Amino acid sequence: MRKLLAALMSATLLAAGACTFAPDLSRFAACDGPGGCPSGTSCLASENRCLPACGEGGRCDGLDEDPDTNAETDAGTADGGEGADAGTGPVGDPDAGEADAGSEDAGPVEPLALESSVLTEGIESVAYSAQLQARGGTPPYQFTATAQLPTGLALDTAGRISGTPTRAGELVLPVEVSDRSVPTKRASASLRLPVRPLLRVAGPEPLADAVNNRAYAERISATGGKAPYSFALAPRQSLPAGLTLAANGTLGGTTTQAGRTEFTVVVTDSDTPPQTTTGTLSITLTEAGLGLKVLSRAVPGGRVGSDYSYTVRVSGTGTWSLKDGALPPGILLDTGNGVLSGKPMTQGDFTFRLGVADLLFSDERAYTLHVD
Repeated sequence: MRKLLAALMSATLLAAGACTFAPDLSRFAACDGPGGCPSGTSCLASENRCLPACGEGGRCDGLDEDPDTNAETDAGTADGGEGADAGTGPVGDPDAGEADAGSEDAGPVEPLALESSVLTEGIESVAYSAQLQARGGTPPYQFTATAQLPTGLALDTAGRISGTPTRAGELVLPVEVSDRSVPTKRASASLRLPVRPLLRVAGPEPLADAVNNRAYAERISATGGKAPYSFALAPRQSLPAGLTLAANGTLGGTTTQAGRTEFTVVVTDSDTPPQTTTGTLSITLTEAGLGLKVLSRAVPGGRVGSDYSYTVRVSGTGTWSLKDGALPPGILLDTGNGVLSGKPMTQGDFTFRLGVADLLFSDERAYTLHVD
């Protein structure tokens, strides 16, 4: 009976959080007249209730089943009747309101991949440098080329591309990246590197001779970049007196300034951002003579796949012909007007001789047309 009373007092303290022993025994059956009770219980005379019999060290059957006591205990109200502890329980107890920082799953690792948007535009024949980037996997990364890179370019294991692209267009860089995970993850891609054609002053150099005190016409050309082009004299430069340079590269006017005049022009293309370059050219004054005289000393350079047109200058009119050598593939000669035109198909230097003749006179000159 002492054990029973102790258990009841403990349950009551847990439920009420008070220090007064006042158990509610109304749920137990009343003792009969002589103080008898059903088997397994005994009569508590002071309360006239049949309470469960508790053996030494055993449990008091029926007492532990108190729904009120169990509900309160399960709810964690051993702190005096307050609500459940939201995270401030005794050390070692599970914290019901705060996640374990080290126990949460960070989720799957992002797949390893190469970034392709980091390849900035390059310019033909101009030193280039770019840093490849990767994402996902487990850094640090290692980069390798899976096939031959375009001529002039190299890739190191840290992902740095360097060198000088030797041709324009959209170059393809076959690249693979690997990470430090176990097992190693790999990702490959064919990265695209756009390379703009280098802007050049194509000449001709020297320009056609100017005949003393006669109307002069010549055209400066450019290759590469993006047409149309804009031409201007460089600062502190001057043409022979009487000649002017238009923005489209046309030289015109009349001069009597003797000798050879050298000057520098600036050409700007229409790309974004624009390219700008310079070239040094020269004009020589010549005297008029009898008959036909070829005035063009050189022809402008060309570029594979780009439109080409140049009128060979002569003092008079006549019929043109190819005397020797061969024109670049893709270039034709207009025999009536002395115009070389077309689209060069092959790179290289092409040497040929052109002649012009009328009924009485003739003249000819050798040229070299350089094609990039």
